[in-house]
Amino acid sequence: MSPLLTAALLVAGLAFFAFTMVRRLAPLAALRPDVRWDRVGERARALLAFGLGQKRLPDRGERVPGALHVMIFVAFLVLALRTITMFGMGFADGFHLPLLAEDAPLGRAYLFVKDLVVLGALVGVAGFLWRRLVTRPDRVTLSTEGVVILLFIAGLMLTDVTFDGALLLDPGAAGGLGREVARLLEGEPLRLGAGPRFDAAAPAGSLGALALHGLGVAPSSLAAIAGVSLFLHLALVLVFLNVLPYGKHFHIVTALPNVFFARLSPIAALRKLDLEAEDASFGTATVKDLSWKEAWDVYSCTECGRCQTHCPTYVTGKPLTHKEVNRALRRHLGEQAAGLTALARAKDAATKEAALAALPPITAAVPPETFWACTTCGWCETACPVLIENVPRLVDMRRHQVLVESSFPDEAARAFKGIETQGNPWGIGSNRRAEWCADLDVPRASSGEAFEWLFFVGCAGAFDDRQKKVSRAIVKILREAKVSFAILGEEETCTGDAARRLGNEYLFQMQAQATVETLNAYRVRKILVQCPHCLNTLANELPQFGGRYEVVHHAQLVSRLVAEGRLAPAAAAAKELGTVTLHDPCYLARWNGITEAPREAIAAAGVAVREMPRNRAQGFCCGAGGGRFWLEEKLGTRVNRNRVEEAAATLGAAGGTIATGCPFCLTMMKDGVADAGREETIRVLDVAEIVAAGLDRAAGKA
Repeated sequence: MSPLLTAALLVAGLAFFAFTMVRRLAPLAALRPDVRWDRVGERARALLAFGLGQKRLPDRGERVPGALHVMIFVAFLVLALRTITMFGMGFADGFHLPLLAEDAPLGRAYLFVKDLVVLGALVGVAGFLWRRLVTRPDRVTLSTEGVVILLFIAGLMLTDVTFDGALLLDPGAAGGLGREVARLLEGEPLRLGAGPRFDAAAPAGSLGALALHGLGVAPSSLAAIAGVSLFLHLALVLVFLNVLPYGKHFHIVTALPNVFFARLSPIAALRKLDLEAEDASFGTATVKDLSWKEAWDVYSCTECGRCQTHCPTYVTGKPLTHKEVNRALRRHLGEQAAGLTALARAKDAATKEAALAALPPITAAVPPETFWACTTCGWCETACPVLIENVPRLVDMRRHQVLVESSFPDEAARAFKGIETQGNPWGIGSNRRAEWCADLDVPRASSGEAFEWLFFVGCAGAFDDRQKKVSRAIVKILREAKVSFAILGEEETCTGDAARRLGNEYLFQMQAQATVETLNAYRVRKILVQCPHCLNTLANELPQFGGRYEVVHHAQLVSRLVAEGRLAPAAAAAKELGTVTLHDPCYLARWNGITEAPREAIAAAGVAVREMPRNRAQGFCCGAGGGRFWLEEKLGTRVNRNRVEEAAATLGAAGGTIATGCPFCLTMMKDGVADAGREETIRVLDVAEIVAAGLDRAAGKA
């Protein structure tokens, strides 16, 4: 062995790595603080599941590449002990970690597992090279760096195999690895016998021995091959380590911490801006307004492209792909690193002011048409294997444009004005909010009578003519099941979901505070909604303002009432509905994990759902989220048209019914059906309408 050479490699490699890491991480000190080390137990569980357990990689319709990545990832974990051992061998002959001597039972077990994962990693490398160089799927960006890193990984595995193979070529070897290496380097003659020795505990090493023997390697060369393989492996480890921070493979260093620091539930809640603070944040103006975690996110992006597969903006040709946003921000962080570092080190106000003034606007990296395109559907975040948080970043960019620059689409201005003046984005008089039920004698919370559930009707349920039918269907269901409920009537106002996601945090906070005050005044504890956006705001974001309630979607309540025997709709008329497929609303299924209740509610009416290829948490957006319902869709294919075509293909030539559980999805699907010229064959109904029709049949009305 050569302790001097090993020490030189270690000192040089680790020193350069430390220098690089300081340069890469120093700018983060200038970014917005963000507490990400609370609730340690939850974070540890997430790390085990999504980081070490690689939970998302074989999921989301990506089983083959996911399995390939898992093979490589597991190899890195298992080979960590092997790498330490090999560095130890560089210092001392016969070195091994405690209990892992090759002739010990645990050592041989580890050797066997290590060899299996080495072979698995080589399969993974071969698979990824094939994908990058031959099949070239759309979501994978071809890059020299990606190929080089794969070759680095292959080199690490092959040097390990070659090292073991050289040792196994001595059939008389009786000691551990360290003692065998010592014999080889001392030039002791080897007895090759009739061929290489196969060791069942070292399948990869045995293949290496077979290869060396097949190449006719002379016994006198084996010592040199073992030594070169050992030190080449060590050198590759250190070079590989120092290459990582300079490209997308920095994620190998940052990804596991990124999973640990990911935001915890409720993940669908955006952060509350303290608009009254002296140093109030009004969104992202420059890179300095990103949080350190958002910078860590872009360092951790693997550029795997999973965020693109079902992203409505990417699939339909809009100017947004989250992978490219991550790349652009990473590049921008690098360009502004010196200025950010200077800002972090500045001691006086004048120096800080000068450093801030030198930073270009964030729109230099991410243009407005990019962050305005997002529907906030959440696909990118739930598909990302390292839990990168894309949506909050883009909303913060909108916030600055709205709150500071007063620069936003004209259509958004109309929605803002309607919410501010009339409490709904349509701008219809707030005194007309209860007209939908004028003939139904629906109880009001203001009556003073006790009720179990507050039916929060929502703006669409109160003002949209099509959705009013759903509101009435829900009332029918509640009365049939003898559920005690009430509505707020004219006291109800918009939750402000669209305002918040369009960047008008000030307007949202006004609406949220007013809603909490009203709900708390009536001591509301249980809320029923028909809109997933209302559900998300009431359940996940109003706690920021002191409002904590049990909030359920009407499909959940229907499922519960059927299970309790309080609701028994008759089987649906097949000729009326035809084949039924379900469109999962993003804010119901993906953001809030409610996937089975709508299916159970439909099944209660005797209807079997024929699933679209993209369903449940992998469903495709209708295009209305993130406030996009109120904006014109000017570029690419219309998102709802894409979804309707998928539904039509699922239903077949005879057509049928698209069911959903969201007022915006219902409108978007209905408009998409009309745009596709399929109104004669496809209907769009809410889950509640299907159940209510079943109740009518049960009562003999149909």
